[in-house]
Amino acid sequence: MMRIQILGTILLSLMFFSCGGNNNGGGTLFPNDVIRNADKALAEKVDYLGIPQPDFGDSLTTDEVAAMKWLYAYSYAPDIIDHSPDFFLQNVRIALQAREELPWGERVPLDQWRAFVLPLRVNNEILDNFRVEYYQELRDLVKDKSMEEAVLELNHWAHQHITYAPSDGRTSSPLATLRNALGRCGEQSTFVTAVLRTVGIPARQVYTPRWAHTDDNHAWVEAWVDGEWHYLGASEPAPVLDNAWFDAPVLRAMLLHTRAFGPYSGQEEWLGADKSMTELNVSENYIPTASATVTVVDQEGSPVEGVKVTFRIYNYAELYPAVTRTTNRLGEASVKLGYGDVMVVAGNSREQMAIGKISNQEGGGRIRLTLGDWADAPEVQHFKITPPIERVPQLEITEEMERINNDRMAENNAVRSRYTATFPTAESTAALADELQLSNNARQLLMRLYPESRGYHKEIADFLRYAKGAGKADEAVALLNTLMEKDLHDVNIEVLKEVMSRELTAEQWQDPDLICPRVMLEHLYPVQEALDRAIDTIADKLPWDSMNIAERATAIAETVETFKIDERYNPSHIVISPAQVWEYRVGDTKSLQVLVVRLLRSAGISSKYDTANGVIVYNDEKGQQQILPFLSHSEEEELSADCKLQLQYQAVGSHLKTPKYETNFTVGYIDDSGQPVTYGFDWQLPYTEVSGASLLYDTNYVMTGSRLADGTVLLSLRKQSCGQPTPLTFDTDREAVSVIGSLNAESIYYDLATDSKKSILSTTGRGYYVLILGKVHHEPTDHILRDMQTLVGQEGSMPLPVLVLANDATPELQALLPQATWGKDTEGIETAFVKDNELGRLTDKPLVVIADTFNRVVFMSQGYTIGIGERIAQVIADI
Repeated sequence: MMRIQILGTILLSLMFFSCGGNNNGGGTLFPNDVIRNADKALAEKVDYLGIPQPDFGDSLTTDEVAAMKWLYAYSYAPDIIDHSPDFFLQNVRIALQAREELPWGERVPLDQWRAFVLPLRVNNEILDNFRVEYYQELRDLVKDKSMEEAVLELNHWAHQHITYAPSDGRTSSPLATLRNALGRCGEQSTFVTAVLRTVGIPARQVYTPRWAHTDDNHAWVEAWVDGEWHYLGASEPAPVLDNAWFDAPVLRAMLLHTRAFGPYSGQEEWLGADKSMTELNVSENYIPTASATVTVVDQEGSPVEGVKVTFRIYNYAELYPAVTRTTNRLGEASVKLGYGDVMVVAGNSREQMAIGKISNQEGGGRIRLTLGDWADAPEVQHFKITPPIERVPQLEITEEMERINNDRMAENNAVRSRYTATFPTAESTAALADELQLSNNARQLLMRLYPESRGYHKEIADFLRYAKGAGKADEAVALLNTLMEKDLHDVNIEVLKEVMSRELTAEQWQDPDLICPRVMLEHLYPVQEALDRAIDTIADKLPWDSMNIAERATAIAETVETFKIDERYNPSHIVISPAQVWEYRVGDTKSLQVLVVRLLRSAGISSKYDTANGVIVYNDEKGQQQILPFLSHSEEEELSADCKLQLQYQAVGSHLKTPKYETNFTVGYIDDSGQPVTYGFDWQLPYTEVSGASLLYDTNYVMTGSRLADGTVLLSLRKQSCGQPTPLTFDTDREAVSVIGSLNAESIYYDLATDSKKSILSTTGRGYYVLILGKVHHEPTDHILRDMQTLVGQEGSMPLPVLVLANDATPELQALLPQATWGKDTEGIETAFVKDNELGRLTDKPLVVIADTFNRVVFMSQGYTIGIGERIAQVIADI
């Protein structure tokens, strides 16, 4: 376990040392005022958290001491608590080395270097030694290139090693992403940012917190090149900078932001700051913006100062708080946003709040909100939310540039494929199961789990062999089954070994809420020994042996409730190691919650964190689930049968068979500051499984949204009365093209032209496309294909990419629509489509679908249909 060491006399003498000279010809890296401010910030942090001063040793150069102070002063609390000074020092030395050795090193302005090169943290990833391990390789790759050439080359290097795959919200470290060869956009952009910073190029992760025209969000990278910021798709190489698949979608964004490490003043609009990061509005780098302004008044019409105002983007059936402001003495709050609609909520309490919509446009948008009691708000409110209009990006890329880039990407894919070919197969998994002599149930689990370990398979296999040696092979597989898929890529094996050392019954080994080391999406540290000592400490002060489960659980919670709650130095709630939280008696709320659950499990109490209501629950002697009052959740706030959620839905005349959570609807409550908060039920949980849940609060609402094909949303906000039936109703626009289903654009098919497996997305590119599932020697399919010829333009091309999947398609059949891409459905696209859209059975052929690569279906036709070409043409004209 890493500890912050007590500061020696060397550091005490340096606390107010003015860092002047250095070995870099570019001037002082840390001017006196910067170091004075860092000294002050570090002293305040150490005093507030109650942790020892870090010991940097006595062999550091002036620049190294200054850089260490800078990092320790502004890093999040978990970073300096859970990592040693030596860890930071190794990475500091790489940053200084890159500044000296790379040709652009000293050209990088010092404020950009301190904010976007030196810091290790990009977002909420696990910190690691990627820079130390890969600096020489990356330096040698780009040392003779210009800055722009280096950025493009490094993005190809990233693509050679990783590609996109969706996953959970925990962000893997760069080394884990590299080993896994996969990452979601947040991990891809974290990885590429780390790659660029390793060689001294300022880089930052840019987010659209939520798209305005469709669900989901996206992250990419901006790199500072010769005085200007340029964007790139992370590990998605393009021929030039400022070119990516999201060129068009980003033009429809309402907000784009990034974060700078420490105190930072740039040209970008300031969105907010904490003790570690400065949030910046970079929207103007991409889209036209204007100030959206809210004026908040009381019932008498007088402006109210100090009111919290959130600017919210509709996404995933909730109003996501993208920007938070506080009203000035004129009652005003504003932010620069794109041209479209956003929802705004102002509030100080449930009795003083208001909600409305701003339509932002050239010249700005304004709204006046009058504070009132939520109890007096209408029972149902309806809003039409219009996103920014679709615009065509202006690109200057020749066909030759694109061809060269595509050839290079194919080479990258081949290199990555050779690596992933070493991952576990069904055959190697079966061989491992034989070696471990597993029971039939454990064997079946391993056949699913082991291939998911990907580049971490050797470590997982060695752990299983270790468990077999201890006579616990089946138990080890049961433990792996409690983890999330991403854990199989990077979990610390010592964490797993700790669990295997526990003496549990056969029944307890089958309880994931007792054996799993994971509580939320936190990083897993080997802490079991420290937790066992903590339980002993608590038990020694009490008649532990005579106490029941509820009394023991309460004792644990009350002990942790005495710890200091730190929301100042860890506002992103990156969970601190439970051992360190116990050691220093300090942590943010999530860290404290994780500690309590881990202590409960260490005490043999089955427990978990209930994400839906944000509470800790445990099982009593009868196996009944109980809420553990902890922190803000008092006994009066316990789940009550009096606040049961009752949802009703009728699909009469609607394409929507079963509304799903965070896709079609959400349930939320108005908190004590007058702001809406969404309950954390599982994503895409059917409404039938959400209905019946007990809600923690009584100021609840149900939100539904109907997304039209142009991105517009018809929003309904309905109060929910405890114990009373609440209808799920969806507003409609009969004149508009609506989203009627989903189709995963990442789905894989067998491509006939290339004799390989490809994704729909890689074939169609971003945007709308047509998918046809047909049959050979089948007149309805032949008819549809002929009818599609009406869409062919004078230049011989289709208005949208068309993909036809027909097993054993003959040359004669392909000749009916040669403009299409042809393939086979070998991976179950049709089966998944039927299941996801609740069609009940396999589709009548041919099936014709218009969808986009955000997985939205806006048109579907089955079987023999007349005039399909004209119908598709009309839909294309409307979307």
